[in-house]
Amino acid sequence: MRPIFQFNINFVVAHKLEAKPLIEHFHLKKFIKEPFQVFKNESGIRLIISGMGASRARSAVEYMWQLDSGSFLKEGWINVGIAGHRTLDLGTCFLANKISSRETGEVYYPFLDWNTKNTEGLITVDRPEKSYVGDEAYDMEAAGFFKAASNFSETELISSIKVISDNKTSSIDNITEKLIENLMVKTIAHVEPVVSVLKKRLAILNKGLVLDRDCLDMVKSIHLTVSQRNQFKSLCRRFDAMGREDELKFILNCSRITSDQLLKKLTEKLAKQAH
Repeated sequence: MRPIFQFNINFVVAHKLEAKPLIEHFHLKKFIKEPFQVFKNESGIRLIISGMGASRARSAVEYMWQLDSGSFLKEGWINVGIAGHRTLDLGTCFLANKISSRETGEVYYPFLDWNTKNTEGLITVDRPEKSYVGDEAYDMEAAGFFKAASNFSETELISSIKVISDNKTSSIDNITEKLIENLMVKTIAHVEPVVSVLKKRLAILNKGLVLDRDCLDMVKSIHLTVSQRNQFKSLCRRFDAMGREDELKFILNCSRITSDQLLKKLTEKLAKQAH
């Protein structure tokens, strides 16, 4: 089997000030200047500066996906940035457990198995929020980011992490460049566990996708219906999970047989081993 390609974890950040601590922490180097600034390292972590607003975040996600549009592998997506909240203290970091768009009314529910207890609802608005109605946080990018990322990846590979920059007692007018940078440094402790879990999930998912591709390539002369392809991939993954990759390759390299004969042979081999 061919080796798994390097998978990517993509950060989508609105502003260079928000991006700076992440760029430094993950040792990212700029490799694209226009139409978006994009940074990357040798470990598959990338970051794009989208600009403010849901539409720009959506465009940034689509741009990142197009960079690898020829790849069949899954990627991880993380939106990081500042947000406002009526009562939460400045510097409070959280993962969004619900993302709503005030403009469209659409609602998204991120997957939350990230080993964290700090979660909040998040409303994406088209202009800075100063009234802080209700108990949810406010940002300007998450809904656009999540909608776009959901088109290219499973929900379990998408996350939005925010840090509170303003509230009722310290308005958005008090935000300075230094404050943003200091607040974003606080997100690193919350970002790291998400990156760690994403790497594990991507490794498992992409290993399966590479196995599917390689096994199908080995029997490409055999016509498989859609249901047969699904059954075939399931059987091949069972061989792989049992550590029987060499046996699987031997079967798939055998002389020409029909699709029914191939599936029957794989099923029988697995049954014999099970008993």
